Amino acid sequence: MPNSSKPINSLLTCLILASVLNLPVSVIADENLAGKYYENALAAVRKPDVDAAIIELKNALQQNPNYVAAHILLSELFLQKKSLSEAEVHINLANQLGADRSLTVKALAQLYLYQIKYSLLLKEIQPSQFSVALQPDLHVFRGHAYLQLNQVSEALNEYDTAARIDPERIDAVIGRANALIRGNDLSGAAQAVDKAMSMQPDNAGIWYVNGTIKHVRGDLENAIKDYDKAIELLPDYQDARIARAGILMDLNQDQRAMADLTYLRENYPFDPKAAYLHAVTLARNGQKEASVKELETAADIIVSVKPEYLTQHSQTLMLSGLINYSLQRYDLAAEYLRQYVRTYPGQTGPYKLLATILLNKNEPEAVIDLLKPIVTGNPSDHRLLFLLGTAYMNVGKHDQAHALLEKASADGEGGDGSLHAEIGLNRLSMGQETLAIRDLEAAIQKNPANTQAGIPLVAIYIENRDAKNALRVAQGMHDRLPKNLTLLNLLGTAQIAGQNLKQARRSFEEAIELDPSFITAHINLSKLDVAEKKVDQAKQRLLKLNKQFPDNIALLIELATVDVALGANDSANQWLETARKIDQKSMPVLLAQMDLKIRTGRALEALAIGEAAELIDREDPQLLQALARAYLVTDNREKALSVYRRMADKAHFNVKKLYSVARYQMQAGDHVDAVKTLKKAVLADEKHIPSQIALTELELNYGKPVLAGNRAAYLLKEYPQRGFPHRLLGDIAARDQDFNLAAQRYQTAFDLEPDTALLMKLYQSLKQIGQSQKAFDLLSKWTKKNPQDLVPIAALAEELLQQGKLKEAQKHYEFLLSRYPNEPQFLNNLAYIYFNTGDGKALSYAEKAQQLAPEQASSNDTLGWILVNSGKAEQGLHYLRNAHSRMANEPEIRYHIAVALDKLGRKDEAMQELQQIVKSNLPFKDIEHARSLLEKLSQ
Repeated sequence: MPNSSKPINSLLTCLILASVLNLPVSVIADENLAGKYYENALAAVRKPDVDAAIIELKNALQQNPNYVAAHILLSELFLQKKSLSEAEVHINLANQLGADRSLTVKALAQLYLYQIKYSLLLKEIQPSQFSVALQPDLHVFRGHAYLQLNQVSEALNEYDTAARIDPERIDAVIGRANALIRGNDLSGAAQAVDKAMSMQPDNAGIWYVNGTIKHVRGDLENAIKDYDKAIELLPDYQDARIARAGILMDLNQDQRAMADLTYLRENYPFDPKAAYLHAVTLARNGQKEASVKELETAADIIVSVKPEYLTQHSQTLMLSGLINYSLQRYDLAAEYLRQYVRTYPGQTGPYKLLATILLNKNEPEAVIDLLKPIVTGNPSDHRLLFLLGTAYMNVGKHDQAHALLEKASADGEGGDGSLHAEIGLNRLSMGQETLAIRDLEAAIQKNPANTQAGIPLVAIYIENRDAKNALRVAQGMHDRLPKNLTLLNLLGTAQIAGQNLKQARRSFEEAIELDPSFITAHINLSKLDVAEKKVDQAKQRLLKLNKQFPDNIALLIELATVDVALGANDSANQWLETARKIDQKSMPVLLAQMDLKIRTGRALEALAIGEAAELIDREDPQLLQALARAYLVTDNREKALSVYRRMADKAHFNVKKLYSVARYQMQAGDHVDAVKTLKKAVLADEKHIPSQIALTELELNYGKPVLAGNRAAYLLKEYPQRGFPHRLLGDIAARDQDFNLAAQRYQTAFDLEPDTALLMKLYQSLKQIGQSQKAFDLLSKWTKKNPQDLVPIAALAEELLQQGKLKEAQKHYEFLLSRYPNEPQFLNNLAYIYFNTGDGKALSYAEKAQQLAPEQASSNDTLGWILVNSGKAEQGLHYLRNAHSRMANEPEIRYHIAVALDKLGRKDEAMQELQQIVKSNLPFKDIEHARSLLEKLSQ
């Protein structure tokens, strides 16, 4: 019942998360009525009456759309009816709402098989992540997937693994027979069939396999009889119907075959084999148009869309290259320029342009091949040196790159620092931030008014929270160009970074004095107003400006932003609609609209905007990020991951961009591509510590632990006095179950760089090695020194709760609740404490916790148990069902359900729950009560 401790982020992080997620508040549900409908559905399933059960479940979801147990059961029932889209919807909703994956994974695996998503099944469904009782089912599903992919040995391994775990698994034996047939081992398959027949002679799968063996041996008539028997036992047997239809077609019995094929096309619309056979049958019977249509359908199912090839045409080569380069048609431009340099090799200009295009296309190897011989003949051409050096940098050959870029700087640098600026900007574009800062600073040293170098340098310093240097560079440029509005505005931004808000306001006001129509400065003043909690003042400032400049897009977007801060989302939407009417292709407007619609629960509208915006600019990184976010919110995960891959490609070797994309990929659970992205990042800059850390963690948890160990050892060698290498080595030791070594590593890291995250890792490792008192003392000592650090305080409160020191735990939870009054974990655990100490506030706290976190098993369990013990068993049962849906293997919840069923007079159902609890042998504090109740009900 108590919620286990979880990390509590800072208020700022919480606010950021809230702004990102901002899920809509669901309509207040009639929980009692929803629970009744669900119990009615269970009764209908037992009859069985699937259609009636579906109706009851839909009624339950009308009362409470977030009823996880109803979504889980509906997904199973829709799968029985082969309603795949409906099943998928409810599986996804159940998972989004926090369902225990052990309750949805079998349905998901079956869905993937029906949808012919074999590779996705193998990628996403890993039996080792689930209980031993569930693993045989998942191994069988994986065996089916491997078999469909014609990977026979892998399929046999999965079936045999399932049979080892559970020797009574008939489907594992049948799967093995099928795999042996696929491997042409008919005698082995026949032995497997004999074994299966002895186990379960009326199993449809056995008759299907027996028919398949005869089919392969050419005994077609007897094969049909076995297929007939399989379909008699299981009319919906897809493979048996396809096999029978195939034999009937071979025997020219098309009319009989058509019955099976029509059934299959109606019930399995995504099966390409059925579509293909149907097409052949139609063609043989003179229905050519219908046949072609079916063949196209089959092709659409199994063939991905081929990329389009750009057409070529003859024009003046150089002009065509220049024109297409200007239009950003880089493929055409590169082709024309390649032809040009082959025909006229004596000119360096086309080589430079072609190299620039190839770098834009992320083809640095091609640039190296192109320019190496040209640079040999033109060793003092600093632009050629610069391009070749950049190409070497892109492929990670930093020594060659450094030598060429240094020579380019020495040969081509004038007194204004322009080449240093250009090199710095290029390095910045590649994510080489440290080197970029060096070159940009060199440019500034030669010319403090060099805005080409200074403006991006200020931006870097602000991003890195180096306000002192940001202000130095910005002030230097402003002193030399005091009337430059852009620099005045930049100076104000740097002053904000340094917390000099009064000076910043003065800088923006000075810019406005120089030019009252300088909207950017007005908007920054508005942002200052909002930061100082003068939101109404900001709104009035912007409204006044809007009267003067009604068509200014940036102003309209800022008005929308302020209205969002005021909670006026409808008004914000109107401002953005106005902006879009002014410029339908404005990317900032489209992005702002997408963000607002996701915030307000209209994600599908956001997605429509994003997909339309993609037609305007497929390469805009902000759009790609927003589009991926919209895909994720609307459950189009694969499309989101595809967008992230595009972003990684677009990032080339820009370390910061690659790291950012990798974080998105990790958040979306695409760990394989995240590893690829991070490997590219560390190839570009092995000194980028965040990428090194993230890659080590990914390799440890989702890739190759050996590589993680090697990388962590390298980092320890490079940074022996930093905490993070020791922390990573501690993580590796913990994964290897060497908790003593993990504790040592974490202790070293904590001694070097103590922080809350390390504290919690050290605390957990000490618990693992049985040093609970030391772990407890560690928390106690830290919280005394850091009385506002909520994460360890929450862990300490949990410790006290588990030790039964309810009053001490209560004190900490009440303090935590004073800081976060709507944190369901604290409310739930306090409800538990109050319930056990007889405090009347227990029910109200439990109700509030469940309302705030209806997706958490613990909040539903606590509320349900309190209601059951308050004489409201029927009402409490509903919440306990919800708890079980999210934590299926927790015996205490099943015990509470059994008690509720017993109180409702449903003795048989209560006994079933109790038998499952006792059979599981999972320990919990009320196990003896469960045994006693089972004994009582069995009499």
